[in-house]
Amino acid sequence: MITWGVGLLLFPLALSGCGQGGGGTAATATSAMVGSASPTTPTANLLFKSNFGPDVVLSAPYGFYTGVTGGGGAWQKLTGTDKDTGYTWPVAALGSDFSGVQLITLDPVDASTVSAHITAEIQQVSGPQGPPVYELFQNVKIKAPAGPTPSGKGHAQAPLLIKRPWTIGDVKDLYVSYWFKHQADLATQLDSTVSSGNWRVQFEFKTGGATDPTTGLPYYGGDYRITTFVMKGTDEQLYWRAKADNVADGPWARVDYWQEENHAVPVPVDTWFKFEGYWHRSAGSDGRYWAAVNGQVIVDHHGPNMGDYNLPITRIFPVTAYSGGHANDTGTTIQSHMTGLEIWDGFPCGDGQSCYR
Repeated sequence: MITWGVGLLLFPLALSGCGQGGGGTAATATSAMVGSASPTTPTANLLFKSNFGPDVVLSAPYGFYTGVTGGGGAWQKLTGTDKDTGYTWPVAALGSDFSGVQLITLDPVDASTVSAHITAEIQQVSGPQGPPVYELFQNVKIKAPAGPTPSGKGHAQAPLLIKRPWTIGDVKDLYVSYWFKHQADLATQLDSTVSSGNWRVQFEFKTGGATDPTTGLPYYGGDYRITTFVMKGTDEQLYWRAKADNVADGPWARVDYWQEENHAVPVPVDTWFKFEGYWHRSAGSDGRYWAAVNGQVIVDHHGPNMGDYNLPITRIFPVTAYSGGHANDTGTTIQSHMTGLEIWDGFPCGDGQSCYR
């Protein structure tokens, strides 16, 4: 049986994983601002919480590999018990066999060269409320081949990955929240005049356990993913897009299921904001994908959200430093700043309610 493992069919997993923002149009989603009322009694169970605080360790890069289609990469696992919250990495409640950062590079790398391409670290910074906090910081320095306009080519990326075996079943209901900060030059990095140069990934999940067509055995590829992007329109404004498709590294032709855009809720830049995402998986009309930014709903899509083969979720990407915009061609990098991660088995503040206050 082909199993998950370092260096085994994993480069295309993330390289093609988040993909590009894609084209097409959709109706603008409605938004709703949650007021400042006191939080309600939780209606869900807290599964995991981490501020990346004392005793949480992000390992040095290890397990260097060369991708089957070129490029390379390595891994940095998160371990230790967060003294702030009492929860231990990896995320046991989700059956995770790896929780950490995957470094997916343009070229093969080793311990002496990887830092020139991508770095990830836990560091102390001024937090959302002002006082210092610990954040997970990912920085992609070389994302595409050298040239005048590599915008539109995603290539290198640094996802925070919670990986779980397909054999342990699905994740039917999950709510994820965290504080995040986009870099100050995000808007100028994205370019709507270049094909697929106008996207930056925010949040994503993918299924896995598809059958390898050459062996008939299960492998990592899946049949369904949902991604939330930051996009840049032809009017030069940033907006939100949520999209579902079957581009989860499975052996089949691409199918796009649905897409929603929200031009009403601002995309915060160079400031902390609260991101919340939730899904309920179902093949019926009760399926749901919901996300909010600073308490304002950016998508609330109802309907089927299972793939053709009903494969389980195996990869959860709370944040990913991954973009099709200008980065190394302008001397800038793709950055992710994240803290205050929470994972629940449902909406903690009431059905369909944001916990942002």
